[in-house]
Amino acid sequence: MSDLVTRIEAQTLANALKYDGKANPNNVLPKILGEFPDQKARIKELRAEIDTVVASVNAMSLDAIHARLVTIAPELLEKKVEKEKDLPPLQNAVMGKVVTRIPPEPSKYNHLGHALTFLLNAIYAERYEGKVVLRFEDCNPEKVNQEYVDAMIYDITQYLGITPSTVRFVSDDMPELLRQAAVLIERSGAYMCFCEQEIMRANRESMTECACRGKPIAEHLVLWGEFVAGKHPKGTCVLRFAGDMASQNTVLRDPVLWRAVDTPHFRVGSKYKIWPTYDFYSPIEEHLCSVTHVLRTTEFDLRVPLQQSIKEILGLPGQDILQYGRFNIAGATTKGREIRDLIATGEYMGWDDPRLVTLKALKRRGIRAEAYRELVKKVGLSPYPITLDFSMLAAANRQIVDPIAHRYAFIWDPVEIEVTGAPHTDVTLHLHPDKKNGGRTLKATGKLFVRPDDHATFADFKEQDVVRFNGLSIAKPAGSHTLTWLGDSAPAKGHNYTLKTANWLPADEGQTVLVEVMMPDATVKSGVAEAGLKHAKVDEIVQLERFGFCRVDEHGDDGVIRLWYAHD
Repeated sequence: MSDLVTRIEAQTLANALKYDGKANPNNVLPKILGEFPDQKARIKELRAEIDTVVASVNAMSLDAIHARLVTIAPELLEKKVEKEKDLPPLQNAVMGKVVTRIPPEPSKYNHLGHALTFLLNAIYAERYEGKVVLRFEDCNPEKVNQEYVDAMIYDITQYLGITPSTVRFVSDDMPELLRQAAVLIERSGAYMCFCEQEIMRANRESMTECACRGKPIAEHLVLWGEFVAGKHPKGTCVLRFAGDMASQNTVLRDPVLWRAVDTPHFRVGSKYKIWPTYDFYSPIEEHLCSVTHVLRTTEFDLRVPLQQSIKEILGLPGQDILQYGRFNIAGATTKGREIRDLIATGEYMGWDDPRLVTLKALKRRGIRAEAYRELVKKVGLSPYPITLDFSMLAAANRQIVDPIAHRYAFIWDPVEIEVTGAPHTDVTLHLHPDKKNGGRTLKATGKLFVRPDDHATFADFKEQDVVRFNGLSIAKPAGSHTLTWLGDSAPAKGHNYTLKTANWLPADEGQTVLVEVMMPDATVKSGVAEAGLKHAKVDEIVQLERFGFCRVDEHGDDGVIRLWYAHD
């Protein structure tokens, strides 16, 4: 029995790796019976043994599962494990001690690229049984607001299913950030500058050190105190980093660290008159959040030396940094300003417009959270920018919804035809072709609705051509709106004929429901679907046959079922 015990553990470990650390006893049982057919006589006891092992394995981390499987049954390592090699291990990672962070600026709705970045941080935290901190970088009062915070919390925690260890706002740390700025000045790391923007820009381009920099530290501290108190209005001065004006890295040429802002902040109002830039608060926040590993795109590469210098001057600990290429989205508008303008002009209906790749829009179209995780593992990490398009996400989503989506007939812009000689009969169809369990009944008579594209082909039919209606047998066009019933009889074997397939629905009252489908280009296809679609719940993904996967969006009070098209 020792071999049996070992193989139960091995198959459970392999199944857990295949499904993100959660083995399913229903998947393990057939594997064991295949290896030990003599166990069929004690299947009840065997299932109990498997359940015990599954509970134990599901409590382990992915790394621990992988390590154990390598030890006892390396031959069971599958492609899923190989894919995860695309996500390299974190340097200096200690199991249970890794802390990553998700740092969105709440100034717009997040999109597909953000989702993958968020999930990378979450996946690494999960892999090392660590924590991921959700930190809202809300230091630009002119752009950030509560609407975007609420949307991001929903997207991250409810939609993507990420569970942060804590939710923080940089604005809550303003007293500490102000204190650290004063320390930076005291240590000759920053100075107050009253130059006009044009002069600052010209000096940086010519690598000329600012005259303001040479003032005594004590004077800068006095000016800083006045700056904090709001005595210097917006545009008159800034706090700058005392960097290297001769550096080839332009970021190090005395960048601005604090500026005056006269717009009230959505959380703290007008309590603060000045606000820090990303380059200042980011290295300090990594310390305040106890972050051990920073995952960032290579577009921040030039900023790393600046932030590292700030950490060194302030005596803050460093973090391990993993950089990767930016996720670009092909053929989609992703810039918040551009989207806001399109919404304001009425060209887009909102942040969930189907032409967008915001998470709000993708969720409404029916993209499941699991699809993003699969896409992360597929694209992996690269030092170069990665261009994504919707088809990649659709392919991942299709694998998830295809095995479970119920099938329904849908006829847009229906054309009524008559099939002479057709019997009045109930046609039973399957809700899913692989399950063969029925669930759909259409009452066929001599009058049918067909799609306009199918109807258009009837005019091109030749003498030997026939059409098959799903579940209803074969008919032959006898005119533009009339077909002759042939029953189940196809032309004689060997006869040169073409068999074409057409969707249909009964044209009798009460047999269909009105349907509107929001398409990816924001147009609407209207038509009828089989009455069974009334039983589909809001948010359910269905497949409209020969049309595509759609999400049920609304059962309207007007009797219209509204869906959003996901993909084919």
